[in-house]
Amino acid sequence: MEKKTLKKRKKKDEEIESWVYILLLASTTILAWVLNKFDFELGKVTLTAAVFVYPFLFFIANIITKKYGVKETINAITYSAGLMLLFAMVSGILTEQEIDYIPLTGELFGYMMSQAINLCIYFYLYMNTMMNKFLLLANYIFAFMINNFIAMFFTSRMVLLKTFWRSFIAIILIQTIISIILILFDNKKIEPKVYKKLMKDEK
Repeated sequence: MEKKTLKKRKKKDEEIESWVYILLLASTTILAWVLNKFDFELGKVTLTAAVFVYPFLFFIANIITKKYGVKETINAITYSAGLMLLFAMVSGILTEQEIDYIPLTGELFGYMMSQAINLCIYFYLYMNTMMNKFLLLANYIFAFMINNFIAMFFTSRMVLLKTFWRSFIAIILIQTIISIILILFDNKKIEPKVYKKLMKDEK
């Protein structure tokens, strides 16, 4: 009986802890959406403040994957996207401003698509490799390219203009620099119980 109660307590603690990470991802996603409204100029390029936050979205998602598995990460991505949409709609109603659904759709679609690709590649690297830093960085960059291209395409649709590609390259470079710092904290020491179970079953 004591063992059963201990197991139940552990499961509850893990569920609470996973929800903390899910809410962290959701709040960071909302923060990115808010900061996307604030522009700043970098030379000839106009960027949004959200450029500094997006790398953390993928970093948090990767932590969830390592600690709790793919299912929890999918839940986290879904909840964070849903809460971002809800926040955008509520803030639009409260401020009595019309919601421009085209850029919002681009942000949501780009976010979910890039997170899904990041999850697939990261999970494969985690399970099958020694987590090479260059491969992790390549995964981050690939996810950034997809996320930013989709979001920017829905916003401007001016793919052929030089300004589009200048902004795109500048965003990727900034996010890559931030990712290099984040990758230093990413290692394979944390091994979730989900994966330990899978390995035992295989043996």
